[in-house]
Amino acid sequence: MNWKIAFIDDEPLVRNHLRSLLEWEKEGFAICGEAGDGLQALELVKLQQPDAVIVDMSMPGMNGLALTRYLLTANPRLKVIVLSSYDSFEYVRGSLSYGAVDYLLKHRLTSETLSTVVGKVRSQLEEQEAESRVKEQADIALARSILRDHLMGVEVDLQLLGQYFSDNKSSIDKPRWVLMLVQLAHYDVLTARLKEQELIPYLRSVTDLCEQAAGGYPLSCTVAMDRGRWAVLLNCGKERSEYTVAQWVSAKSARLESSLKLYMNLAASIHISPIILSLDHSREDYHNLVQQVEGQAEQFIHARLSAKGPYVTIGHEKRLLAAMEAADAQEAVEIIQGIMGTEMQGKDERVFQERVSAELVQIAAKIARKADVSADWMVEGLSIFQRPGLTNEQAQAAVCGIYTRLAQELQRLNFSSSHSRHVRQALQIIAARYREGITLEETAEMLGITPSYLSRLVKEESGRTFTELLTEHRVERSKLLLLEGDTPLKELHTKLGFSSNSYFIRVFKEATGETPNVYMQRNKERSES
Repeated sequence: MNWKIAFIDDEPLVRNHLRSLLEWEKEGFAICGEAGDGLQALELVKLQQPDAVIVDMSMPGMNGLALTRYLLTANPRLKVIVLSSYDSFEYVRGSLSYGAVDYLLKHRLTSETLSTVVGKVRSQLEEQEAESRVKEQADIALARSILRDHLMGVEVDLQLLGQYFSDNKSSIDKPRWVLMLVQLAHYDVLTARLKEQELIPYLRSVTDLCEQAAGGYPLSCTVAMDRGRWAVLLNCGKERSEYTVAQWVSAKSARLESSLKLYMNLAASIHISPIILSLDHSREDYHNLVQQVEGQAEQFIHARLSAKGPYVTIGHEKRLLAAMEAADAQEAVEIIQGIMGTEMQGKDERVFQERVSAELVQIAAKIARKADVSADWMVEGLSIFQRPGLTNEQAQAAVCGIYTRLAQELQRLNFSSSHSRHVRQALQIIAARYREGITLEETAEMLGITPSYLSRLVKEESGRTFTELLTEHRVERSKLLLLEGDTPLKELHTKLGFSSNSYFIRVFKEATGETPNVYMQRNKERSES
């Protein structure tokens, strides 16, 4: 950070000398202006608001001592370095008593002495800044606590909250307020896919983003409520035009909605109260906004319940779990297409896609958590389901994309063993393309190596040939599909990439010692007993 410094001296040569003595940028300062006398200095300080000034003691009009006294009385945080041609005890005592940092003599001024004093000023400014940040954070925490307690029905001192919004803690004459209620969409999905230690900082980021979009301290106060809601209290100052206030708040609301989508890919509905003339009334306005949100939610739930037909059943979930256990993206996509491609038959399309998409993403989040796979990216795509005019096909593609990426993440997890890079990649290709009858030659070409080299690597590291690994993967997938029981036995071979049902039965029996039908019946009897 560069602090601002100004030079005040009636001699241009002295000001030029001050410029040349130090590399001010390296010292942490930017020169924001110069003045030739006390009156010019007052105008300069008013316009530029420097953090530090170097003041000559002997100037026409207002001398340096009077100027130092005036500046530090008006702004005690300003840092003043006094510069003089006279080694006068009265000047030294006077300037230091008013709060000047140090007193330098022009005829003894060197880059070393000036650098020492400037370093002292920099340290004081940094300490002030740190203290200000601590105090500001304490003020924000107190204001948020008061606002939340007040909105929740706890008796608090609202005068302290009013002081938070005022400059220098002075009272504002008849301020006006507006309350915004921010409700995240798909909050249940967010909480389902994040662990508690991940959720807390995530929600804190939402609070910070709301605060920034609303203007921050001391223009607004943002507090997290419950169930994905944030209350944002805005200070409208003394503005009396309702139209101007409405435009101002609408702009902040649009900025906040845009920021949530841009930086966190979150969709949210934002509800705005009428102008509040007293903070005492803010609780009532908050509850009115909550009723608006909950009223919309009740209508949505009612629409869901009135829509007939299956959504994501337990059977669907089991099949998705099995597909993801095998990191089989293609199988998951087929299941999702089957669910979301259901005939609408009188269902509200938006309600259907909202509910089924949310349920499918919840299942994906559950799978990721169980596998201890980071799924932050999952929530990033959720805002698409709030997009106006989103078709069922677009929603379906979004959900399929989530499961495809999850399968890739699980593949990386499953195959991040002691295998070499090429063998690990070959195993991933087998898992992704076993239905196509992927060959050793095709896999080697994809990896950019020769088939013989890949064959040798696979044999050395796994003890099996490429074809044996492919067959083993198909058999393991067939076991899961047999236990699901959703695919007719005579059609199973097509899902596994076998050329015929008889060939599949023969390979399965060679691998397990029993036919697919016997395997399925035996496991079914075991689960029922």
